[in-house]
Amino acid sequence: MDKFCEKILKTIRENELIRGGETVTVGLSGGADSVCLLIALKKMERLLKIKLNAVHINHCLRGEEALRDEEFCRKLCAENEVSFEAVRVDVKGYAEEHRLSTEEAGRILRYEILLSKTPEGGLVATAHHADDQAETVLLNILRGGGLRGLSGILYRRDNIIRPLLDLGKEEILAYAKDKGIDFVTDSTNLENDYTRNRLRNEIIPLLKRDVNEGSALHLKELAVAASEADAFIRGLAERAVSDNVSFEEDRITIPHGFIKDRERIFRIYVIMESMRRGGIGLKDWGSVHFRDIDKALFKGKGYMLDLPGGVKLINEYKRSVIIKKKQQM
Repeated sequence: MDKFCEKILKTIRENELIRGGETVTVGLSGGADSVCLLIALKKMERLLKIKLNAVHINHCLRGEEALRDEEFCRKLCAENEVSFEAVRVDVKGYAEEHRLSTEEAGRILRYEILLSKTPEGGLVATAHHADDQAETVLLNILRGGGLRGLSGILYRRDNIIRPLLDLGKEEILAYAKDKGIDFVTDSTNLENDYTRNRLRNEIIPLLKRDVNEGSALHLKELAVAASEADAFIRGLAERAVSDNVSFEEDRITIPHGFIKDRERIFRIYVIMESMRRGGIGLKDWGSVHFRDIDKALFKGKGYMLDLPGGVKLINEYKRSVIIKKKQQM
C-alpha cells in the first residue's frame, strides 16, 4: 500500500469512519480530489470490507463542460469496476425558487442526492481535504461563527465521512501526477466570483507563501481542537437542558437558577441547544444573536428582545421565555 493510501487509512481508523460491511458512496465530481479518493478507496475495498459506489451530480450550469465531466466520471468508474450513477439537477431553478445562491443550492442538492442514493446503513464519502478545512475555518471566523464555526468540516457527520481531511491539496495533486491519474477541472473553481473561491485562489496561497507554508494544516489542527471543545461543552449543555428547560408547542422556558452563575460560553451553549431542541431553525443566526440573548436573560422582568425569524424573548420572574413564530410551530 502506498503512503497516500496509508494516510487515508490512518484517518479512517483514528476517526472510526468505516467499521466494515458498509456501502460507501463517493461523491464523484471528476476533480483531482474526488478521483483520488475513489481510486484510494477502491484499492482498500477488500481491506476495509466495503462495497464502493459513485454518484456524479451534474448541476446543469456549465453546458458542454458539465457533460464532459459526467462522461469522464462514467468512464473512470467503468475502468475501475465501480458502480456508477449520474444525476442531473436544475440548480439554477432550485436557487431561484428557494431564494438561494447557486453555490448554496448546489450544496443542498448534492447532499440530498448523495444521501438518497445511499442504502440504509451506508456511508457517503466526500473529498473535502485540509485546504477545504482551512477555507471553511477562515470563512466562519470572518462570518462570526464562534467555537462551533471554528470546528469547520467534521471528519464524520451522521453517515457522511471525509477521509481526505488530513491531506493537503498539494499532496493530492502530487499523488495524481505520480500515479498518472487523470482528472477534469471545473473552470468555475478558477473564478473569484464566490467568497470561497477567493479564499482558495488568493488568500490561502498568500498565507502559505508569506506567513507559513503549513498554514492550511495548522488551521485544520485548530478545527480539530475546536471540535473537541465544542463536543465537550455541548454534552454538558445537552444534559443541563434535559434537566432544566421546558418545551411547549409555541415556547421554550429557561429558568435562570441553573445558569445564572455559570460561564458565559456554557450559557450560550444552553441557549443554542434549547433553540435546536425547540425546533427553531438557526440558519440566519450568528454568534451575535446568542450573545444578545445571554445579555438579555438577566435584564429584569418584562424585558423583551426581538430575534431573527420572528422569534421573541420575554423575561418573566426568574426565567426567560422564548416565543416561536407561529409558522415555525
